[in-house]
Amino acid sequence: MEIGDRLQQLIEMLDVSVLEFARQLGEKRGEKVYHILHGRLKPRYETLQKILVAYPQVNADWLLRGEGMMFRTLPQTPSAAITLDERLRNMEFLLFQLNERVALLQQTNDLLRQELEARRRK
Repeated sequence: MEIGDRLQQLIEMLDVSVLEFARQLGEKRGEKVYHILHGRLKPRYETLQKILVAYPQVNADWLLRGEGMMFRTLPQTPSAAITLDERLRNMEFLLFQLNERVALLQQTNDLLRQELEARRRK
């Protein structure tokens, strides 16, 4: 999954518009974010840093590499608690990622079986 896809998912999970998301990063217009979402630009380091500052609940490993959950686990204090809905979205996304990995492993397994069968025939 490309970073533009992860940003799209993040914006949807945060339930904000692309323009509002861009404004939270200090942008007056949403052009840069739109270009990233559509693959015309790759986000610069400064942009990624701004995202993590504006949305501290976002897991940097997920944002940069697609690893782990979208949101970090925060201390369970009233002001920083992750809501039940956020936890559910994290679990749904993690399940989606696991299903993608299983499908990829199945494809790899099928290719290896075909190769093994081809070698046995020789």
